[in-house]
Amino acid sequence: MMGKALLRLEDIGPGGYYESAENGAKLLVVASRLKTSGIPFQAAVIPRFVDPGRRYDRSIADLADPEAARFVHLLHGLVRCGASLGMHGYTHQYGHSVSGEGNEFADASCRQDCPPDDPPSALADPAAFRQSYAFGRFHSALTAFRAAGLRAEWFESPHYVASEVQRRILDACSGVIHETNPDFPESRRVTLRPSLSARGWTAYVPTPLGYVGGSSVDRDVDRILHAASEYGEEELASFFYHPFLEFPYIRRDSGGRWRYGANSPLHRLTGGFGRLGRRFVSIRELTR
Repeated sequence: MMGKALLRLEDIGPGGYYESAENGAKLLVVASRLKTSGIPFQAAVIPRFVDPGRRYDRSIADLADPEAARFVHLLHGLVRCGASLGMHGYTHQYGHSVSGEGNEFADASCRQDCPPDDPPSALADPAAFRQSYAFGRFHSALTAFRAAGLRAEWFESPHYVASEVQRRILDACSGVIHETNPDFPESRRVTLRPSLSARGWTAYVPTPLGYVGGSSVDRDVDRILHAASEYGEEELASFFYHPFLEFPYIRRDSGGRWRYGANSPLHRLTGGFGRLGRRFVSIRELTR
């Protein structure tokens, strides 16, 4: 029996690093290589990308917008490459913050551009539940996915931040949350949390190995592989990765074909996991 590994591609939205057609094509190169290598993966999608300073606001629901339509086509391409898509909040920001950087739900430590909390009454009264801020954000994200013809299989709150009331609302809305279970913060396994969902519980799938930072790539690759080597067979070697870190290793040759360097950080990670005897799986396999 091989130990399991899980890869999540993080912060993929219709703006920022993925705003240009070229970078969208490079993301599809990454996904295609994962498919060729037999590696299923997860993609955390920000359905609506907002950058207030640039007056930029684009949603995957805006199919009449050619750029949004191109991005939605890209997401369908990721699915064909084996991706399981999840909602990474709705805008992953609030106020004047930029998508991918700001919080979206209540954070006790917030001092500026602070999202609102929801009252405990939202958990007891169905009308108050539907009117809550957290439900509104979840529902907006889900509506955008459906408008784009996409299936959202899980949810991830931006920066894993939400108040306890909002966490209970999100638990009730999604059967799978791809983040650390607040009841079991040190867990390296899928855990269940009692919830108001139809099943009475919500599955939490953590990423205990963390991620590769843009300013510490080599150090984090080594750290993740070393930590994974010490995981037990029943523990989930799960991490997330920002795919734009691969883009410097991807270029077109003189014939217009994409060339993808074998020494990229993600190649080193996936190859290293294989040498550790780890098998990459889809989140579906862990939560069905």
